[in-house]
Amino acid sequence: MIDDADRWDAIHKKTHKPDEPHSQYAEEVEKLFPRKSLVVDMGAGTGLDALYFLKNGHSVIAFDISPFALDIITQKASQYNLSTKLVTRKVDFGLHALPVKDSSVDVVYSRISLNYFGAKQTTKIFKDIYRILKSSGRAFVTLKSPDDTVEMEYLEKTGSIYEPNVYIEGGMLRSRFTQEQLREILKDTDIPGFNIRSFEEDLSSKGDSHHPRLFVNEVTFSK
Repeated sequence: MIDDADRWDAIHKKTHKPDEPHSQYAEEVEKLFPRKSLVVDMGAGTGLDALYFLKNGHSVIAFDISPFALDIITQKASQYNLSTKLVTRKVDFGLHALPVKDSSVDVVYSRISLNYFGAKQTTKIFKDIYRILKSSGRAFVTLKSPDDTVEMEYLEKTGSIYEPNVYIEGGMLRSRFTQEQLREILKDTDIPGFNIRSFEEDLSSKGDSHHPRLFVNEVTFSK
């Protein structure tokens, strides 16, 4: 059985594009960050959004399971003389708590990187996000939603049901929680207030004709 880190190394080696731009979502939410924030980017991948945050004056702690992806982030930061503002760490969110002190970061950001866990582990992850936020710190998290009917049909045909809206496909768990499921998950975290909304992110500018739109649920909260 392939190791998860090796699996994600292979995925990033296949899909990495040196000139790929940061996401629209990163650009939208960065405007809401306090200036010169300490940002935790969970599931940072090859650092498209992390680099955008660095260029805008923030410091970033980038977590990912892929050593290859983290090496790419490190190289990019060095190219722009931003290495002193970046820390990278290999973390498996399914096995480990975030290696960050309580109440120590301004922003936790995660774009479609927490879709690989069941409801119980997702609850633990949200609790951990809340733990590391400073007072008045903010979290911005998007997860793929079941509104993408084409993808859901694919998962239902090729995957095995692990729990409601969570499938085993390609050797990995893939969650597509509804808004109601996310509300129940977040209620179990004891986070005092949160917002959930659905939206579509336009990916057409990336030239990916197979996936021109990304259907997500966004979870935001403050401490």
